[in-house]
Amino acid sequence: MKINFPSNFLWGTATSSYQIEGAANIDGKGKSIWDTFAHTPGNIKNNENADVAADHYRLFKDDVRLMAEINMHAYRFSIAWTRIFPEGRGTVNQKGLDFYSKLIDELLKNNIKPLVTLYHWDLPQKLQDKGGWLNRDTAKIFSDYAETFTKKFSDKIDFISTFNEPAVFSIHGNVDGYMAPGIKNKDIYLASLHHINLAHGYAIQSMRSIRKDLELGCVLNLGPCVPCSDSEEDINATNIYDMYWNRAFLNPMYKGYYPSALENELKKYIFSNDIKNIYQKCDYIGLNHYQHSRVKADKNHLLGARGAYYNEKPFGLSNDVELTSMGWEVVPEAYYDQIMELKNLYDDPIIYLTENGCAYLDKIENDGKVYDNKRVEYYKKYLSAVKKAIDDGANIKGYMVWSLMDNFEWALGFDKRFGLIHIDFYTLKRTPKNSYFFYKDLINNNGF
Repeated sequence: MKINFPSNFLWGTATSSYQIEGAANIDGKGKSIWDTFAHTPGNIKNNENADVAADHYRLFKDDVRLMAEINMHAYRFSIAWTRIFPEGRGTVNQKGLDFYSKLIDELLKNNIKPLVTLYHWDLPQKLQDKGGWLNRDTAKIFSDYAETFTKKFSDKIDFISTFNEPAVFSIHGNVDGYMAPGIKNKDIYLASLHHINLAHGYAIQSMRSIRKDLELGCVLNLGPCVPCSDSEEDINATNIYDMYWNRAFLNPMYKGYYPSALENELKKYIFSNDIKNIYQKCDYIGLNHYQHSRVKADKNHLLGARGAYYNEKPFGLSNDVELTSMGWEVVPEAYYDQIMELKNLYDDPIIYLTENGCAYLDKIENDGKVYDNKRVEYYKKYLSAVKKAIDDGANIKGYMVWSLMDNFEWALGFDKRFGLIHIDFYTLKRTPKNSYFFYKDLINNNGF
């Protein structure tokens, strides 16, 4: 059966600066918390780091050419804050601006729409040294960075997101501690949560003052939460988990209030006018989604709830469930459910599907090709769910594959491959996979 998408649908891919750029100490770039974290022994699998990664900083023209060869409409990428402000604030680094100017020009030359994310987890280390997101001042400093970037590039770009997945980097960075900056402290987490929301609101205001018709919003990682048993403890834990993962940023940014239980926890951090400053007009919700979350109560966890491990035999999980190499369930119906929840509970917003994809154990075969057919099947299943949501009235404008290329997968190093393009991390050779050619056909046919 042929599945067709709306005629103006935006097809693209997504990446992030720290995961692909490399050039960690080149052309005036400052150190981020991920530079520090990845160079601390024991934090990253195989003690790997992203000093070189896919070397996109040097090879960006090759990468844009690969985008153009499949007629990609859009490219979502993030800005390394420390390339613009090596210390997070103060003197602007012209060479950093020059790099993004060249990248944006190359995209525009190839009719590829730049979709910019200002922050994809790589806080300047100099700001972390002063408390990071625990420090309320960081919210205003972020807004100043957003303003500087927008003044420079608002004549070339139309679409900017403030943050990528704030729930992920705030929880894994300040509660679980297995991502940068590697902290396990609930008070630091709560303060950071509020100050990130505040930074979003300040930045939206500063960018809107420069150009009123910019498309502005935030990118949030959302998914339905499912109790891993029918016990009262796990059902209550699921509500807690949903609050921290799904509502903590979505609600204040897009509805103008915190969930009441969370507001009570945050009351010592909320000043007058904070909620008003956070709740700014956003033009879209950026939805990142990979799977639903099965939740277990855990009194030893700082939040009292956590994701269930599969060896704990979560309630309702069949033995034949399909998992990616990340251990994530393939559940396209959860994608549909999440999209429709945004439509029905958040005032029918414009939605950009800013990340969706899967990791598998890809390898180059003797004939020089990468037969990632599981990934192709994954896309077909998830895109079928997207089309069903569109048919049921969801206002979806575009879909960005995660990811354009294999990259540094944070604490997991280079082990997990999400890309349409295989990267040999020793030679930096780019090899398009079968999924790359599938995506080319999908774009050219506006369906499959």
